[in-house]
Amino acid sequence: MELFSPDIVAPTGRLDVDLRLGGTRAAPAIGGEGHLQGFASELPALGIAARDGDLRLQAQADGNARIVGRVRSGDGVLDVDGSLGWQAQDTPLVLNLRGTNVLIAETRQLRAVANPDVVVRYRAGEPLQVSGSVTLPEADIHLERLDEGVSRSDDVVVLDPVDPERTRANPLDLDLTLVMGEQVAINGFGLVGTLGGRLRVRALPGREVRGTGALDVAGRYTAYAQRLQITRGRLLWSDTPVGDPLLDIRAERQVGEVTAGIRVEGRASAPRATVYSNPAKSESEALAYLTLGRPLSSLTGDEARQIGTARAALAAGTALVASELGQRLGLDDAGVVGSRALGADVLSIGKYLSPKLYVGYGVSLLGTGQVLMLKYLLRKGFDIQIESSTVENRASVNWRTEK
Repeated sequence: MELFSPDIVAPTGRLDVDLRLGGTRAAPAIGGEGHLQGFASELPALGIAARDGDLRLQAQADGNARIVGRVRSGDGVLDVDGSLGWQAQDTPLVLNLRGTNVLIAETRQLRAVANPDVVVRYRAGEPLQVSGSVTLPEADIHLERLDEGVSRSDDVVVLDPVDPERTRANPLDLDLTLVMGEQVAINGFGLVGTLGGRLRVRALPGREVRGTGALDVAGRYTAYAQRLQITRGRLLWSDTPVGDPLLDIRAERQVGEVTAGIRVEGRASAPRATVYSNPAKSESEALAYLTLGRPLSSLTGDEARQIGTARAALAAGTALVASELGQRLGLDDAGVVGSRALGADVLSIGKYLSPKLYVGYGVSLLGTGQVLMLKYLLRKGFDIQIESSTVENRASVNWRTEK
């Protein structure tokens, strides 16, 4: 089976086939059945292992075959039923996939448990059709790891390269609704919260993936060294590209009788960030409450300059602009991160000089200094991190494990 799909590793099981042929060449009759039992396999790309698989295919007298089976993943069971018609003029293969608490991914980037209710249709020469809905009752999404990757070293030689002229993507006709459950957690880039709502994803061969629906974000967002409560978080699609939703996000903090917050609106490709306060105050006054928790009149000269720097960073789009600039310059990392040496958020850029050595440089959003960051990956989850800043120097040995 590994010859048919590179995603299947170390498959095991037993396949019994009883095939009966009859009729004439002009009107053949095919009968019999096939039974796959004790099937198990690893899917490294998803970080999961399927087990206890059992699948039956039984030929019918009308030229169709019935397919019934199930397989376990995690604590859930995925049930399969459908039909295969080699004499039918319409879709010859139809599969219904249903399950409860099926583990569909367990990687550093994503752990997800799903309740699928999906129909798959296939006919030779036609796009693969996938429709239905997938409910995620439980998921853990790590935003900062979604784009992780290690560049290939220059001394790596590919002996059997893929010919792009001969390799073509399989056409896909996708109409799938994603429904978020109550335990979908999302974190990264200062956000720690939950995700809810539903999104219909539509993809046609040769066209970009588009979405319709809304996702709700709740939780806390760290900005300007402050933990802000998200009071409104909406990602909206109206038959628009999935990668460019309409943003409607507010995060704020309470300082006495004043509420100060940050508002992000517009498309994800061109967001607009502004600060506000209630009672209404000037942008500088609102930013003073947001970052330092005090009015402008009580700030020192250095703190007032910090507010001016933060205001300029806000107008520049901070992390979003840095990320786009970093990609164009060929950097591996660019955005807003927290610096323990400076005790504040910094606008940083960085590059992996080798798969194990990372070098970065950051400037405080509040104008408190600069920091040089070095990180070296050891083995078995250990790494050494050094921060040298204009305020202090810090070094740490870190260990990370995934559960």
